[in-house]
Amino acid sequence: MNIDFSLTDRSIDPDSLCAPLRDPAAGAVVTFDGRVRNHNDGHRVCGLEYQAYPALALAVGRKILEDEVERHGALGAVAVHRTGPLAVGDSAVWVGVASGHRAAAFAAAQAIMERLKYELPVWKKETYGDGSVEWVGPDNTSAATGTPREDLPEWKAVLEEIWISPGNDFRGRHGGPRGDHGIIAVREIECVAGMGLKGDRYFGHKADFKGQVTFFDAEVVEAVRREFGKPGLTGEEFRRNLIVRGVRLEDWIGKRFRFQGVTFEGSEECKPCCWMDEAVAPGTEEFLTSACRGGLRARILTGGTLRVS
Repeated sequence: MNIDFSLTDRSIDPDSLCAPLRDPAAGAVVTFDGRVRNHNDGHRVCGLEYQAYPALALAVGRKILEDEVERHGALGAVAVHRTGPLAVGDSAVWVGVASGHRAAAFAAAQAIMERLKYELPVWKKETYGDGSVEWVGPDNTSAATGTPREDLPEWKAVLEEIWISPGNDFRGRHGGPRGDHGIIAVREIECVAGMGLKGDRYFGHKADFKGQVTFFDAEVVEAVRREFGKPGLTGEEFRRNLIVRGVRLEDWIGKRFRFQGVTFEGSEECKPCCWMDEAVAPGTEEFLTSACRGGLRARILTGGTLRVS
């Protein structure tokens, strides 16, 4: 399987990029050439400039290609994203996919392009005909204001508690004692796009990590107190970051949303582990294993600061 993602400050050469995709088993090679157009959101565009966070962008880009090649059963994929200044008509991003059949090649190429657009840590400076400029970040957001340039649902939720920990007390300790890193309650926290919560154990854990932040329902905390007769149980025992009220977490798996000006994407349900039986009471793990009671893991798409309501 050939996988290659790169950044370049030079003109994109499709012929050289297609070369690694030649495979006698390939019945189709689908390519996409994304170019700078002369308009955007009603503005006349004169040119663009891209800036990237190279180390993270290369890791995220390669992971996206690996994911989609595997998901679609393709033979290989190549993609490159420009950095630096570009003129109208220049190629900004190029994607190529080789597959045994055309349907898989088309589907993988489209999936890769969509994910590069919304997940790659690359920022775009648009220069308009009236002389104004705007920096646009991943997920098509304004880098100046952090405001998404597309309509996203706003969580009408209350943030009751914020918890962070410098290390893992449970992860990787099966059969051994609990760690002693502790967990700290804070009133506000900085969310960094693609990285996580500053000061938390999972900050910068790995590229495209699904659990950059975890949400937990305050009503579940109350339900556990009642179920196990622990009225004094606090949110820290669950090792989740953000305890919120007023939103059904299970409805947001695979969806994007804004909360206190920060943009998130729900990635998957948090799975409770056997440590919950020790930290809370026997039977807690099973009690949390339904209807997203274990919490919601999410990626941070645009940064900002969250504060306890």
